[in-house]
Amino acid sequence: MEHEKTCKVCGQHFNSTDPNRVCCSSSCGLSFGRSSQKKYYKCQHCGNPFWRPNAFRMKYCGKECQDEARLLKSQQHQDSKSTTKENKFHRQCSYCGEDFTTPYPKKIYCSPECGYAGSLRLKREQWAESFVPKRIICKECGKEFYTTVGEPRKEYCCDTCAAKYHRRIEHQTDRHKEYMNSFKNKREKQIRKAFVEEVSYPLLYERDQGICKICGMPVLYDKFIDDNWGGTIDHVIPLSKGGEHSMANCQLSHRICNSLKSNDDNEGFSISWEEKSKDNNYWHNKYQSYHELVQSPSVRWGAGT
Repeated sequence: MEHEKTCKVCGQHFNSTDPNRVCCSSSCGLSFGRSSQKKYYKCQHCGNPFWRPNAFRMKYCGKECQDEARLLKSQQHQDSKSTTKENKFHRQCSYCGEDFTTPYPKKIYCSPECGYAGSLRLKREQWAESFVPKRIICKECGKEFYTTVGEPRKEYCCDTCAAKYHRRIEHQTDRHKEYMNSFKNKREKQIRKAFVEEVSYPLLYERDQGICKICGMPVLYDKFIDDNWGGTIDHVIPLSKGGEHSMANCQLSHRICNSLKSNDDNEGFSISWEEKSKDNNYWHNKYQSYHELVQSPSVRWGAGT
């Protein structure tokens, strides 16, 4: 029985007894066999099927579809950014607890400083689970203490002991001795030139009742117990500006207050550490170190405080 067919390759009509035959001749059959092995891919922009030798590496059927798809993607990205900026999210900082507004839905810290401190706290909490404290003997005072999370190699019980130790080692070097000798000679020359009477630190401390005349806070009696907050003799009118070396021209002050008072400052120079600590973290930490030093039991105060 013959069946009427239409060739899939050339389109001619032909009769065949084979119901499954689709080509009129062997040449058309060979061409149809090769084309049937091609794998067509779908364009991700227009959706039309396409074939090329390296079509498995392509997303689009041509350059036109590629440019249109990139332009559309860029517009969608800009629209999403503008929509995100319009949507304000109200959050509470995970570190300091302050309320803040942000366009980013996953932001949990109000500032980079809080982000750093919060990540550090989280990391230390993770360390604390496996941290084993070590028993250490302070290299300066011999006091026994245990290391804490974040300070496994600590050698001193406090910052004061660390400063004492490093200062004593530094004072033993030849470089420091040469510097101190040159500074001492220069200072003695200024004092001889402006000398009126001897200035006694104990008498000056007692006269000023142990209070710094620059900032108004109590002064430690030991002059070198701490680099910043130890007591010093301050000339109200600097020797380099014609001031006299006498009790009347001298006052008690902290070492750090004396260093902040330059030669150009007048007699009314003063410092409010409570206000200065608000300027930046550097001065805030200096102010905090004073309170920690005041609470230390090893600190010696004079009779007037």
